[in-house]
Amino acid sequence: MTRDLRVPVTRDRFVVLHYHIFKNGGSTIDYALRRSFGDALVDLHGEHDDARLMAEDIVRLVQEDPEVAAISSHHVRYPKPRVRGIEFHDICFIRHPLSRIRSLYHYGRRLDSAHWLGQLAGQRDEAGFVADLVDRSPFVVSDVQLHFLANGSMFSRPAHARDLQLALERLEDMSVPGVVERFDESLVAGEYFVRPSVPQLDFAYVAQNLSSPEGERTLSSDALLARCREVWGTDTFDTVMLLNGWDLRLHAAADEEVSKRLQAIPRHGARLAAFRERCLALSAG
Repeated sequence: MTRDLRVPVTRDRFVVLHYHIFKNGGSTIDYALRRSFGDALVDLHGEHDDARLMAEDIVRLVQEDPEVAAISSHHVRYPKPRVRGIEFHDICFIRHPLSRIRSLYHYGRRLDSAHWLGQLAGQRDEAGFVADLVDRSPFVVSDVQLHFLANGSMFSRPAHARDLQLALERLEDMSVPGVVERFDESLVAGEYFVRPSVPQLDFAYVAQNLSSPEGERTLSSDALLARCREVWGTDTFDTVMLLNGWDLRLHAAADEEVSKRLQAIPRHGARLAAFRERCLALSAG
């Protein structure tokens, strides 16, 4: 006769984990997470500006505080935590690298001169700002997003093909891969696949902390490249393109991944329209 046994197993816990790459729409994601989770959202920081928090730091926090349901951080780095009993739903948005660099300048213009970015942007026009970063601070303008995904943002060499392969594996494994230029589509797909385990998740948003030039997010890729060449000058533009060859491939792959997931969703067009209506309702207030 077969015996029927039951063993004690802790119920799975689900935690949303936002990998906030600077100037990639993260403040707007944080707005949506705050609406969804309230005090159960933790804004997590290291003790200094260039701190790096790894998987073990996240696991320790979540295990010590059972109230944590979502985490957002500029400092957390891949690989994603993997621990029995806790499933982390990661969110990470990728942006066209040249658009991201333009946004750095326009954001810097709003900062106090005590911040290095504000000081540099206040002393230069956009062409001079980008040229200075290329000359002195390649870690700010060279395949930044690829290094974030593949190397924990450690910058000590040019990116290479193995970095791209690792980044693509992590992109495909993400719960919510996002593309800044396809913000709404990314979030609609994210809601569809994550809500079964996190039913309170609501990505509807009011855009926060916008610093791109007016109308830039709606530019085609060709129009963006033409604008950057015009503003920065040909020499700087050509150098930036060379420094971001892998990031451009990563951005294209992220765009393809968002398209694939969106197309897999039933009535995705209607869902997208309804999502945008929810966002408009929030904005209206």
